[in-house]
Amino acid sequence: MRQHKARLVKAGRMYAMCRKAEMENPLQLVAVALAAFEEMPLKEALAFLRVERENLEDLAWAFTHSESPGEFEERLKEAKGQ
Repeated sequence: MRQHKARLVKAGRMYAMCRKAEMENPLQLVAVALAAFEEMPLKEALAFLRVERENLEDLAWAFTHSESPGEFEERLKEAKGQ
């Protein structure tokens, strides 16, 4: 479970960075990065991102709208509606 969460946070940050840079197909770029750096098959990385799409969007939003770790946690709570 811990590895899953860590992977999701990394993916959320990469996704936010790709969107900020206005990269074409940011989700595909994140999948390739996950496959390369997390030593996952590409199909598994794509499936992971599809299943976690909503969480990925929430994380990316929180990263984009935060200036500190504390603010990130608050923004993530906002995104989750808590």
